[in-house]
Amino acid sequence: MSDWTSNPRTAAPLEGASLLLVDDHPGARRTVARVLKLEGALLVEAGDGEEAIDILERDEEQLLDVVVTDLEIPVVSGHELIAVLRECRPDLPIVAMTGYTRPAGFDATVLLFYKPVESDELVRTLVPLVRRSQKSRRVARQMRADAGESRSLAERQREVAREHQAKTGELMKAFMQLRERIKRR
Repeated sequence: MSDWTSNPRTAAPLEGASLLLVDDHPGARRTVARVLKLEGALLVEAGDGEEAIDILERDEEQLLDVVVTDLEIPVVSGHELIAVLRECRPDLPIVAMTGYTRPAGFDATVLLFYKPVESDELVRTLVPLVRRSQKSRRVARQMRADAGESRSLAERQREVAREHQAKTGELMKAFMQLRERIKRR
């Protein structure tokens, strides 16, 4: 349990966070999941990289805030999962875990924890990543809403312009008819 429990305002620092936890070892996954859930996180769990990719493909709304993955997992390794995420979801933060030494050539931009994971340190690391991810999503939603509003406004302006053009055409036609009548007199 974290030090945040002494302050009721921050009793659950990961409250509302959506995390994907990937680990093939059920005991290790259960231990990390328990800590994250106690800190308020909503978890989706996968036992291997292929299952994680399936989950990510179904995350069309991009609701996940962070992926926490073991590096040594079957089918699709943690390293391969990270490469896929870098390609397909470059803004989604990733935290890796390993029970071994730091792999040669490991991506320095990915945070790495050694098992057994220190709970407080993991939570302290995840909080700013989650907040940044959530803020990014809010900004993206607002931008989509603004773009939709702009499209709607542009369509209304086109409609007004068409109406104006139609009225101008009618006025021009009336003017030409009046001119013809005056000429005939």
